[in-house]
Order: sequence, then C-alpha cells, then structure tokens
Amino acid sequence: MACGSVLLALLAGMSAFLMLAEANPEAPARELFQDQRKIVYTGNGTIFAVDRDGTLRRFQHTGFEKGEKRWGSPPGRAAGEGWQRFVWLIAGNPGTLYAVDFEGRMFLFDHLSDEMDADDGVLVKTGIPAFKSFTGAYDVFYGLREDGGICWYRHLGAGTWAANGDCTLVKRGMRGYDRLVATGQGVLFAIDAKGELHWFRHLNSALGGSNWEGDGYGVNSQGWAADLAVTSLDGIVYAVDSRYALKWFRYDLPQVYKKGLTGWHNGGGFLLPAAGLSG
Repeated sequence: MACGSVLLALLAGMSAFLMLAEANPEAPARELFQDQRKIVYTGNGTIFAVDRDGTLRRFQHTGFEKGEKRWGSPPGRAAGEGWQRFVWLIAGNPGTLYAVDFEGRMFLFDHLSDEMDADDGVLVKTGIPAFKSFTGAYDVFYGLREDGGICWYRHLGAGTWAANGDCTLVKRGMRGYDRLVATGQGVLFAIDAKGELHWFRHLNSALGGSNWEGDGYGVNSQGWAADLAVTSLDGIVYAVDSRYALKWFRYDLPQVYKKGLTGWHNGGGFLLPAAGLSG
C-alpha cells in the first residue's frame, strides 16, 4: 500500500507539472547579450553583435554616454545572417563596418541602418595574416603578431590602401600582450595575460610612423583577462564577461594619458547597462 501511495503521489505531481508547463509554454526571456559571441561598437551608442547561429543584431544604447540602462526598442533587432564566417569585426568611419573572415579577406559594409547579410559586403582587401589580435578605428587598423610586432594598415577608399596594403611594422616589443583595442586617434588599450590594461598612443596614426607614447607608463586598469570580447570607440568601452554580461566603461579624454585609474569615468568602475533587461 505504501508503494502504491508513493506512486500515486508521483503521478499527481507529474500531472501538475505538465499542466503548469502547458499554461506557461514560453521560457523566461534571456538577458541581453546572453546569446552573442562577438560585438563591435561603431559609435553613437550603436553595437552590432553576432549570435551563436550567425545572426547579426543591432543594439542602440541610448544611454551610452553615462552607461545608463536606456536602449532603443526593440533591442537586438536582427540585421542579417551568415556572420559566423567572420573572425574580426571593426568599426570604420561613421556608417561603416569592416569584417574579416577566416581566410584573411576584409569586407566593407555601408549603410548600417539597412539589413546586412554576410554576403552584402564589398571585398576591399585580401591576405590579412592570422594575427593574435586585430583592431582598428576610423579606417586605421593594427594587427598584433605573435612575435610582439604591430602591423599598421590604412584604408584610403575603395580598393586603395596606404603602403599598397602591406604590413607597416610600426612597433615592436608587445609580445606580452594578448589583445589590442583601438579607440581612435591612434590610442590603443593593450591587455596582457594578467588582465592588466595599458594605454598607448601612436603619434603617427595617419601616416604609419614608429613614434609612440606610453612605453614605460604604469597600469591603467586591471581585471580584463576573463572578458570574452572588448570593443571601443572615442573612449567608450564595452566588454562582455565570462557570464555574457555587458560592461560599460569610459576613458574621458582618450588622447591624454592619465596615471592609474584617474583617466576613467567613475574611477575605473564599470556599469552594467543591460543587467536585468531582455529583448
């Protein structure tokens, strides 16, 4: 009898669970950026992100200046398909986006408000090496080689490049860094294996010279090792951490070095502008 009572209780519980599931067929909405694997910030609050399945989504962060929880509706609007083929996404001049595929081909996408499938880009360069890190802003690009050298490229328009599109070696000695993040005007945030962020400025960013500021300067921030993606433009920095939470930072005057955390808004602390929000 005891076994029969337990069985009846289990059956009753299962029935109640199934009825509850039928009454609530939809799973809870996931927080913004939980499905995205690549992000790129293109300025004025616009973030493009790529889902696991290759869907490109556009997010409009209307609170981008102060990291506030304000977003355009609907957040994460689908903008294109097939974007899993790209390994690097980089902001160009306003209204443009560059994407580099696994074969080293770079494509330029215009009119960011329109639908953009991966096949819609214009091929502007081939032969980009498999860099350790590749970044850029405003049509100037930097590639970090395994030997610590930094290659410089500048797109002049259409298929035209400075130095015929070849690598101009503009800096050496960066082997201890894993990631470069360009924010514009020659400023790079370089992140090492310990998660420490260092500020550098390329003084000849338009011409590709070898003069830099930042060598010998101290650490500007810590705790960046676990971030899955980091993107920046004009001092606004977004990072996706290991839990896929979106973090916001702001370096107030990117072209001016400030010791330690003093150059960062909010003393270097980050905000979570997408926390608790779903699409």
